[in-house]
Amino acid sequence: MIPSLNIGVFNSRSICNKTAGVFELLSDFDTDVCFLTETWLRKGDTSKFSEIKDLGYKLYHQSRPGRGGGVAIAYKKQLSLKKQTSVRYKSFELVESTLVSNTNELLRLGCIYRSCTSQVSNTKDFFEDFDNYLNSLVHLPGKLVLAGDFNIHIECGSDPDVRRFQQLLQQYDLTQHISSATHISGGILDLVLTRNCDENTLKIENIEITQTATTSDHFLLSFSCKFSHQYKSQQIIKTGRKVKDIDLESFKRDILNSELNDICNFNNCNDATNMYNKVLGNLLDKHAPIQEFKVNPDQDKWVNSEVQSVRRIRRKAERDYRRLKTDEAKKSYRAAYKNAEEVINTRRDSYFCQQLEQSIDNKKDTYKIVNKLMDRDLSKNMKPDCKPDEVLCEELKDFFNQKVQDIYSNLDHEKAKDTDSSKKSSSSSVSHSWKNFQTITEKDLDEIIRDLNKKECEEDPIPVKLLVQCLEEIKPLILFIVNDSLMTGVFPEALKSALVKPSIKDENGDTNSYKNYRPISNLPFLSKVIEKSVHRQLEDYLKLHNLHAELQSGYKSNHSCETATLAIYNDLLCLTDSKSKIILLLLDLSAAFDTENHELLLNRLKKSYGLSGDVLNWFNSYLSNRSFTVSIGKHRSNKCYLRIGVPQGSILGPILFILYTKELIAIAKKHGFYIHLYADDTQLYIEFNPLSQNINCIEEQIRECLAEIKDWMTTNKLKLNPDKTEVLIASSVNRFSNWSNNSLSLIADGKAIEVK
Repeated sequence: MIPSLNIGVFNSRSICNKTAGVFELLSDFDTDVCFLTETWLRKGDTSKFSEIKDLGYKLYHQSRPGRGGGVAIAYKKQLSLKKQTSVRYKSFELVESTLVSNTNELLRLGCIYRSCTSQVSNTKDFFEDFDNYLNSLVHLPGKLVLAGDFNIHIECGSDPDVRRFQQLLQQYDLTQHISSATHISGGILDLVLTRNCDENTLKIENIEITQTATTSDHFLLSFSCKFSHQYKSQQIIKTGRKVKDIDLESFKRDILNSELNDICNFNNCNDATNMYNKVLGNLLDKHAPIQEFKVNPDQDKWVNSEVQSVRRIRRKAERDYRRLKTDEAKKSYRAAYKNAEEVINTRRDSYFCQQLEQSIDNKKDTYKIVNKLMDRDLSKNMKPDCKPDEVLCEELKDFFNQKVQDIYSNLDHEKAKDTDSSKKSSSSSVSHSWKNFQTITEKDLDEIIRDLNKKECEEDPIPVKLLVQCLEEIKPLILFIVNDSLMTGVFPEALKSALVKPSIKDENGDTNSYKNYRPISNLPFLSKVIEKSVHRQLEDYLKLHNLHAELQSGYKSNHSCETATLAIYNDLLCLTDSKSKIILLLLDLSAAFDTENHELLLNRLKKSYGLSGDVLNWFNSYLSNRSFTVSIGKHRSNKCYLRIGVPQGSILGPILFILYTKELIAIAKKHGFYIHLYADDTQLYIEFNPLSQNINCIEEQIRECLAEIKDWMTTNKLKLNPDKTEVLIASSVNRFSNWSNNSLSLIADGKAIEVK
């Protein structure tokens, strides 16, 4: 028996203001798919899309520029609809999708809204556009349903526009199924069109038009059709390990009985790291082997007994109203509808407010809740669909590597052309030095692991949470690896490889273009433990000898993006108070962390910061022979070895970068600029008075500063990105009103910079 697909058509008159009401209404009518018009949703209304998902539906939506309008096809989350790319028409809005049955039948759905305002559409344009649209559907396969608010009074058979519309339907062999008023003022405005041809005829049944309790002046139009749609299984099949089911005491006993518990097996940090990975990996296979299992998707935890109760009351009132058709029944239904909508909204809001309050000290949980509320599905791994995963891994590996190599090669070429770029760094030797690390204690190790982000990495032999639970049993080995690495100046080879996941930069961009992906690097947890041990001692050394860049806010304790913003904002206020204008230059670097030259970096650590002996040897070992592997799904690329750059996703990479670029501060001050750095972003600003200073002199001062910065960057293998470099002019309100920003003309790296 072929199942029925329940379809609705509804002009919602702004889902934004009554989201819960509209989708609870669809739920009452057991609507599988609904054509929604006048949604009033904008592209940025992501919180509404999240709310709609919580109410059991998803949307394919097309917004209209400006206020109002908007069309959508809403469908139950269990259905597998696919959005189609639609041509945009001036006279009506359109969104399309398709549904494939379990017998490979195709149902093509198109939601249409034609505004009745003359500013947006006139009938001449509409009939021309609609004719073109219907012509584009002629040769497309599958059964067809076109529905929505056409704003044509189809009941007025003598109207010339109605006759022309019916002629179009006849020309393309389409049937219009609605014969009763769909608007509170009368008139058949919401229509349902299907094909007549034998092989693609869709039988429309059980047409019902219901006045709803919403504020919309349109009725809900519902009908059913025979179509063998298939719901997705509520259960999700996953491949993985049931780590939570591990008998923790048995796992700990196996660790104590393994090679990890014999101090004689610890020869050096490389051998110990290999043993750590091998033994723990084998124990995980024993206690939690990889297997397939089914999991239920997360239920809406905010739904409680009160919500369920008001839903039942509303559904009963709705059924009574449809059966009795009396004013009293209608009044009861409206009251139950509004009460349920209020309870649902209040309960959902209070639930998530409570969740945010409970996670106030946990940034990870806070972001998780915010991402859900903003409909940011970070779990979905968007990737190119043009090639198999194993091919994509290799090609993306080559693409990421080649991009950096091209930048680096161009910098070599620029250096060869520019005779001034051969000038040596202005670094000067320092009187103090740092030759040896201190070993860490068990207490130090406990503090380091407690403070580290417990982010998982596929390269870890066991999950980090399990490692923390078994820390007492594994601690002697970890302590040996860390201290042996510090004392010998050797970083373990097994920890130098990063796992890279390609991440889409713009979800609305071309998913098949490699340029639209960035590499997200992940390193083993043990690597971060060693790095953190070094980082703590490096920080102490820099603070002791006052070697930190004073005007750098990135990756320093008690410094953040907030402190950088406040510092710059305070400077701007002070300068404008002195009756000056401010020119603010925002410099951006291309692949900044990836092009650092190891030889230059190590030389700077030695001469400018006094690192030597085992400490300098350790950093040399840490930077050398590093590699990365691209991972997509179950496939991985071959290793790609790196000869430049600091490790992405590492603890030490950022601080090495800011030590590398500290000299920019001296260059800026030399040319009379204020400067503030945040990681690889550089903010330069200078004050001037247009009434007393010559703009040409200021331009020359800026050009000289930019030229020296570019020269320094070229020498030090960093690439200034002129496309993302911006210039802002700031001053107090109404001051220098006769002076135009267009008076300033700047060029960086041969390209003009837009002045804002």
